[in-house]
Amino acid sequence: MRFIVVSAAVFAGVVGIGTAALADELTNLGSELKGDMGSMASEAKGDMQTGHEQMKENFKAKKNQMKADMKAKREQMRSEMKDKREALKAEKKEMKKAAKAKKAKAKKQAEDTVESLEPGTH
Repeated sequence: MRFIVVSAAVFAGVVGIGTAALADELTNLGSELKGDMGSMASEAKGDMQTGHEQMKENFKAKKNQMKADMKAKREQMRSEMKDKREALKAEKKEMKKAAKAKKAKAKKQAEDTVESLEPGTH
């Protein structure tokens, strides 16, 4: 192991300091590339997460809108049914009133007929 390290040191000395600088430069370049790749990956992950969050919010908004629409339709149907019930009640009341008036008229006619048939006290 020492032989490899010593050989590398001697080789670096023979080849020159430029090679060591080049190796150092390559190491720095590798670190930069690694950092750039990491930042790009985290940025992509952030974009994906943002897109997911936005889709989730859009879905939630659509769901809430559908709930509101259904609630409005239910309220409208209730209102229409209430109006129909009230109209039927009013119609029933009018029919009862008309029947009562007809009954009273028939009673009055019957009384008049009975009076006219009785031997008069006129």
